[in-house]
Amino acid sequence: MNIVRPADELLDQPFWRHLAAGQLHLNACEACGAFRHPPGPCCPKCRHIGEHWAPVSGRATLQSYTTVRHPVHDRLTSAVPYVVTLVRLAEGPRMISGIPPGERYDLKVGLELECKVISYDARFALPFFVPVAQVQP
Repeated sequence: MNIVRPADELLDQPFWRHLAAGQLHLNACEACGAFRHPPGPCCPKCRHIGEHWAPVSGRATLQSYTTVRHPVHDRLTSAVPYVVTLVRLAEGPRMISGIPPGERYDLKVGLELECKVISYDARFALPFFVPVAQVQP
């Protein structure tokens, strides 16, 4: 499958670097410790300017999902149908993701999920979410 890679943005470079190493890290406030995604220079909770990157559990709850049947980009033509998910991480932030290509699950809002990082090459990986019982080391 062809992958559409994100633009190289300064604020999210650490996010992609950690994923390439197989780990899910999020941007967190230096002052109150609140996690945020997408990353930003100012904490939306306490308005402090100052941040760091920290690992998160990868646990999440499914809030919504849809099956994409028409490609939204030419490079995704061979990928349809695929599932896009909206999950709330145990640490608080929401994240748009999906389930791994070719995998199928009986999804229901409220389902407990866990992050599965899939590498596409040495420098690029994506976080997907699967039902907790389905995660394999």
